[in-house]
Amino acid sequence: MAEFVLHQEDWEKGLTMNALMGGMTVNQAAMQRRYQLVRLTAEEKSRLENLKIARRILVMTEEWCSDCLMNLPVLARLAESTPAAEIRFFIRKDWPELRTYFNERNIYSLPTVQIMDDAFVPLGVWVERPQAAHQRLAQWKADHPEVERTRRRADLTSDQKREMLREASDQLLLEMESWYNQGLQSETVREVTEVLEALEKHAQGV
Repeated sequence: MAEFVLHQEDWEKGLTMNALMGGMTVNQAAMQRRYQLVRLTAEEKSRLENLKIARRILVMTEEWCSDCLMNLPVLARLAESTPAAEIRFFIRKDWPELRTYFNERNIYSLPTVQIMDDAFVPLGVWVERPQAAHQRLAQWKADHPEVERTRRRADLTSDQKREMLREASDQLLLEMESWYNQGLQSETVREVTEVLEALEKHAQGV
């Protein structure tokens, strides 16, 4: 199994949220808008402010990924509310060794969130989307069976499928944003916060 040892120079090559958005060619305006609109509640901020042990939060992403569009602004705001945390974004296609590291651990989905200590030792991981989002997406797919039928057609190229599904994909993005505005954002914050809290308690021997 491949090991990927992250060093300070690698970390510094990771992107801040502003740098990530500045280099996007897909979904840039939507990502910028979501980042401006996402806000954590006072209760969420209070929980994060109570975390005292330094953490590095590595997020692997791709700009075309809808789950990244939904969750990266949330993760960025979460890190901003955690004084002991620092976050960096790594574009998967530019980091093949990092991609292999996660794939060999059966992690293929994006975003991949790796929580580390300040020496870059991996401690915990959160992947793709909150559990409640899986349920909403499964229901959406059940309500739109034509999407899966199109994706499975062997007589179409990937580009043809993408073009045929463009309208459905755009509609799904709108619906996903509505889901996050109506509660899934808080689910992402809750799940990642719980990972951070569990790691803190473990480090304190609680």
